[in-house]
Amino acid sequence: MNKFDRTMRWKRRMRGDDGVASVIGTIFAILVLLTLLSLLITTYIPAWEKQNEQEFMNETLSRFSTVKSVNGLMETDDQQFVSIPLAPSKVPLFGKTVLGKLDFTPSKVSDTSISVDFAGLSEPIKSTGSLEYLVYQNSKLEQRISYEMGAVVVFQPDGGLVKVAPQIAASPSSGGGYDLRLTMYELVGDDSERIGDGASGVRLDVNDIQHYELTPGDDTVTMVIGSAYAAAWEDWLNERFMPEVADSVSRDGGEVTVIFNDLNEIEITKVWTEVVLE
Repeated sequence: MNKFDRTMRWKRRMRGDDGVASVIGTIFAILVLLTLLSLLITTYIPAWEKQNEQEFMNETLSRFSTVKSVNGLMETDDQQFVSIPLAPSKVPLFGKTVLGKLDFTPSKVSDTSISVDFAGLSEPIKSTGSLEYLVYQNSKLEQRISYEMGAVVVFQPDGGLVKVAPQIAASPSSGGGYDLRLTMYELVGDDSERIGDGASGVRLDVNDIQHYELTPGDDTVTMVIGSAYAAAWEDWLNERFMPEVADSVSRDGGEVTVIFNDLNEIEITKVWTEVVLE
């Protein structure tokens, strides 16, 4: 074999080695890209999504707290408007589809209610109605926020919580026992809803306010709360009234009943608020 043949064979081997190296380099680059993409989808995007969702739900909760606050401060014929976002304004790349629903259920069709009754009343004093926000992700219901009985209730698949307390309180009476004070909100208007990923608005218009001063004497006083989130209400009522003020707090399905046997005076403010979704 002459020198020329050896040189050509060596060059062909080098070209073959270069081709193999090029293929290996391409495969390696693809693997690195796939690894980075996997980390993005499995780690970074879920963390971003969770933070985004938490910030959005905190904002929505704040808006519901505003609804509660302004409704509690309004006088007859006052009007207020509160904007409520239906879905996060920013959705991460490859993020879940988010859809929000704002649902108003007025007193005429609502099962959400609070009532106070004792033997001396001709009929219970009662108020009903609720404003509820529901968030769906990939068509799955994830969280709810409800304005009901003057409170804001937050519910997730693992349970509910009365996040912003209603205007229901008891204090020691000068003559012994306790005095009970509460504000009831009758939410009136048309049954309506708004669904989407933009924003909606809630217009509040106070039509009437009435005050009741009651003396139950020796009568047993019963307060009943009906709600889809009765377990959350049961927890709150137990914490607020048991064992000093109330004799018992019990739940049966969607109703929570509180029994009082030591109330001297009951002061009730009932507010009729017209709610319009815009």
